Amino acid sequence: MMQLKVKVKYLGFLSELAGKRYEEKNIEGEETTIERIIPFLNKLKLEDYVLIVNGKGATPKTKVNDGDYVVLLPQTGGGNDKNS
Repeated sequence: MMQLKVKVKYLGFLSELAGKRYEEKNIEGEETTIERIIPFLNKLKLEDYVLIVNGKGATPKTKVNDGDYVVLLPQTGGGNDKNS
């Protein structure tokens, strides 16, 4: 069976949830999704974080391949200011 190596970088409070800022995940199989390699995502709301895979926006269901680079960062404010 093939093994995937995926690099994951956690920023902000997400590094505290992960307990690390960076890791390399080795996954058995030919294909997987972000939600399978970062299980704590299911405890968060989609609007709490941003996922990037190889420089492009992603979702928890995005498939990852061998050698992919995933960045998980907190969502920043803006875009919906009701006070202005």
